[in-house]
Formats: sequence, C-alpha cells, structure tokens
Amino acid sequence: MVVTNSANKIVDEIDKQILELLQEDAKITIKQISEKIEENLDEKKSHTAIRSRIQRLEKVLIKKYVALIDCRQLGYREMVMASLRLNTTKPLDLVKKEIERMEKIKYAYQVTGEYPLFIMAKCLNHQDSMGLIETLRNLPGVEEVKTEIVMDRIKEDHSIIIPD
Repeated sequence: MVVTNSANKIVDEIDKQILELLQEDAKITIKQISEKIEENLDEKKSHTAIRSRIQRLEKVLIKKYVALIDCRQLGYREMVMASLRLNTTKPLDLVKKEIERMEKIKYAYQVTGEYPLFIMAKCLNHQDSMGLIETLRNLPGVEEVKTEIVMDRIKEDHSIIIPD
C-alpha cells in the first residue's frame, strides 16, 4: 500500500517501516533498520538505500529528533490545561503571539467553540500553576480562562500512526 502525503510525496511500506522504527527509537542505527526491514518485510535493502530514504523523509516528514524527558523526575508535578475565551476588542493574532512567547506553555491550539484557544503547560507545583493561570487571565484580549489540572497521566504517546 502506498500513502500520499500533502506534499505529494510517496510513502511506501519501507518508508512506513523506517518511520515506525525511528518513532520507537530515534537512535536506532541504519544497520538495525535494515535488519528489521529484512525481518518484517522480507526485503533486503542496503545501508546506502536506507540512509537515502531517511534523508528524503527528513526533508518532507521528519521535523526533528528529540529526547522525551520524564518531567516528573525533574520536579514538574502539575499539568495545566486551559481554554481561553477572548473578547472581540483585541485581535486573536495578538493573543496567539503572547502565548507563543510563554516558555511554560508547551502546546497551544486554536480550536472551535466558545473558547477558541486551548493550551497545555507543565508546572512545578500548585503555586507555579496558579502563577501561569494568573498570567493567562491578564493577557490583553482574554476574557475568561477555564482551567483543569491533570490528576493522572493515563497515556502519553507522541508517535503518529502511519496510515496504510
């Protein structure tokens, strides 16, 4: 099965396998990728061929390689999720720019509904969370902040399912 992404690049089964392996372990070697492809797809590929596929994927699909850090081990005890309702006197773009500048906010989305902005941030403790919430409330153009504190992380998965 061949998948076509929005850039009209073709992702075949070998590319899919490479992407899945890299998502599982970004430090996997080209040799290991080659061995897994041979094992899973019964198809032998040279290290050069795998390397060139990875380079192509890095241009069109792979944004970057990162280390996933256990934030709890660093003392982050709370995750804040907040929905922001805006008044109409300030342009949405100004509020978005302010949110982009806030280091503590790790995810920010424009969404549908009464609260058009949704953010997620990791905070050290309750006092840190309250400081963030107060900062959000004081942003020009923010009318209301609806917050939730995560009580338990049930699942955190950063991988993307590569469609068939």
